[in-house]
Amino acid sequence: MTVTIIGTGHIGGSMAISLKENGFADHVIGVDASRDSLDKALRRRIIDEACELDEGLAKADLVIVATPVDVALELMPQILPQIKSQVVMDVGSTKQRLLDLVGSLPNRPQFVATHPMAGTEHSSIEAAIPRLFEGKYTVICEAEKSNPEAVALVEKMYHSAKSMMYTRLMCRISRISARSPWR
Repeated sequence: MTVTIIGTGHIGGSMAISLKENGFADHVIGVDASRDSLDKALRRRIIDEACELDEGLAKADLVIVATPVDVALELMPQILPQIKSQVVMDVGSTKQRLLDLVGSLPNRPQFVATHPMAGTEHSSIEAAIPRLFEGKYTVICEAEKSNPEAVALVEKMYHSAKSMMYTRLMCRISRISARSPWR
């Protein structure tokens, strides 16, 4: 499977490491506004290839948007209209604005909103670490609005990283996070 990761920082880089190590991804493509981040990811063999957004989308089976939420809000109107059969997911922490936006875009059923309860206080590709998602919960939001096959692929990906799943029909991440024993 070819996975394109948009945003090769701490979360995106850690995801790339996990998916390559566990065999879920045969090929990982990195897309990032920072050429320096892509060069470092290539040197460390975290990604196999670096390219521009359009090319990365065209080559992917799965697209992971691992950017800050404000950047994801800018990118989604470029991403969803371009995809054909690809599944697109995000790993952002806040969801409501993103969910409102993607609801009005073409190919909404191919998008799966996720929030992995993982990360450290560090950022950038230098902070990418193996097994970041192992034993951590991941919340899938508004799964009923996504294609069941898309949700199944995303669940399979997180299971390959040994993450535990929690699915919410409506997304109330802040309330879930505040009460959760799994932070």
